[in-house]
Amino acid sequence: MAFSTEQGKVETTNSIRIAAGLIFGLGCFSAVLTGGIFVGQTIGEGLSMLQTIAPVEVDPLR
Repeated sequence: MAFSTEQGKVETTNSIRIAAGLIFGLGCFSAVLTGGIFVGQTIGEGLSMLQTIAPVEVDPLR
């Protein structure tokens, strides 16, 4: 009977570790996705600003 109780504790511990790993992984994935969207928008805004500036304004010696 003691073996059955120990096996149940091990299975519960493994389940908790798996659940914690999944939650941590999803948290990291959402952080990367959010950061990628934010950086993508700022890069897009920067590129659109560069396209509107004439080359003379960027390098007057040109």
